[in-house]
Amino acid sequence: MRKKKILWLVILLTLAALGWKSGLSAAALVGGLLVAALAGLFSVQWLLAGLGMGRLRELRAAYGLDLMAADLIRREGDADTFRFVVLGDTRNVVKVAREVYERAAGEHPAMVFHTGDIVRHGTPTELLRNHVALLDITHPAPMFCVPGNHEQGVRRDFAAFRALYGDDKFSFDYGGCRFVGFNNCTKGRGLVKPDDLSWLESELGKPGAARKYVFMHIPPAYFEATFVSDTRRRGFTRNAEAFHALMQKHHVDEVFMAHIHGYASTVMDGVRYTLTAGGGAPLSARLAKTGQAYNYVVLRVTPTTATRTVVRGNGDDWTRVEEN
Repeated sequence: MRKKKILWLVILLTLAALGWKSGLSAAALVGGLLVAALAGLFSVQWLLAGLGMGRLRELRAAYGLDLMAADLIRREGDADTFRFVVLGDTRNVVKVAREVYERAAGEHPAMVFHTGDIVRHGTPTELLRNHVALLDITHPAPMFCVPGNHEQGVRRDFAAFRALYGDDKFSFDYGGCRFVGFNNCTKGRGLVKPDDLSWLESELGKPGAARKYVFMHIPPAYFEATFVSDTRRRGFTRNAEAFHALMQKHHVDEVFMAHIHGYASTVMDGVRYTLTAGGGAPLSARLAKTGQAYNYVVLRVTPTTATRTVVRGNGDDWTRVEEN
């Protein structure tokens, strides 16, 4: 059961017990005060959600998704041999995120991808303090992010994320590869909308890419079922099969996701699905022990090969394993 549901259950049981012992009037009074306090807290959060938005918009000139893609090609050229790193779920845990970013930078990647849940509450101040402040670590490699459910913000509009990155999706080609990322958290618990499928069809169907990689935050339930130890599902089901069919149709090499904190990977009908959500968030006990580790994935691309290396660890104990 989710923490919020447990909290509300405790509150309702407490009010019921108060009503039983002291009468309905006392319970109603306490309940009214509680509602007023929550309404006040929400109003304050709503007002504070705008603080820092101007600074994020200013930084878009450096971190806009389209601008970073254009600058990458202008600066590095369209190299046919390069590395890229994928990581996710840093969630305000700056100490771990810093270590993961430093290790990722040590791979000398042309670019880095973040699979979402960058911060905890999606506020501008969090993004400035706990995300933008760390981006110099991987510089000059740009970091292309997709939003996670925690980037929604109190207004549920991903406003801070969009203020910084200019959009919540990207698509660009580099080194014979196509990189496509999109927001599948617009309803909180995850889905792929018909508009998303149409956009993916258009982007993945364009000619000219030998390899294709897709990035989103919440995994489909059919992939989640391959690596968790219970029957509860946090992955999405809406349009999941249509999404998988699209990945097959366009011969997508790998789909990268996060949301369930740790690492897992499997190949389904020729498409590799990879969970890389070990950037700092508390690790999930739902995964196998090998998956319960901070992690990132390195891909080295050449004109004829794409080699995957999974880097897992904590503190000084990190291991590297090639997985194909």
